[in-house]
Amino acid sequence: MLNIFKVYAIFDGVITAGTFFDNLTMFALLILSIVDIALIVERLVFYLRRRFDTNQFIRELAEYLKAGDVDGALAYCESKDTALHNVIKVGIENIDLPEDRLLDLMESKMLFERDRMTRFLSGLSTVGAVGPLLGLFGTVDGLIDAFHQIAVTGTGGPEVVGKGISTALITTWVGLIIAMFAVGFFNYFTKKSSDIVSKVEAAMREYLVILAAVRG
Repeated sequence: MLNIFKVYAIFDGVITAGTFFDNLTMFALLILSIVDIALIVERLVFYLRRRFDTNQFIRELAEYLKAGDVDGALAYCESKDTALHNVIKVGIENIDLPEDRLLDLMESKMLFERDRMTRFLSGLSTVGAVGPLLGLFGTVDGLIDAFHQIAVTGTGGPEVVGKGISTALITTWVGLIIAMFAVGFFNYFTKKSSDIVSKVEAAMREYLVILAAVRG
């Protein structure tokens, strides 16, 4: 608990609203942090709204198909906007085609859904790469300013070089924080999309097995 208060004290004492407007590097880091948060929140909302239970979906879909209610199965697939519902919906809409053709159509739809799931992840990856670089740029800029002040004044006291060194350390710190969030969530979303693809592909094959049994 004490460490939490120490971190808060550091942040409260070092980073203020005005700090981000002291120089262009800190302002750029502020913009980058906003982009970082916006991308993370957008993807979190996307995945939260598109959760699904594969077992429940297959179980209820099988009931519709075994009862011969194709329209009901189609309506069930249209009830939610998830990768699973959208892919199987293609299989229901083209239910009269041979199984190999159905699989091709559903796999094509899966590619589209994968693109939806990985949307903006390249942006998040870019933020994770640019954050430390921008922080390093600010560090170099701050050190240049510090040594410039030494050259101008002929002294190296804290009152002379303090601001430049402070800027150098703050930009690196902020850049690393931005990068940690970006890289961490990038890996999480990448794994999440991969897991969803695996679940949908398994559901596609289960659907084909159920369909083959219904056709006799």
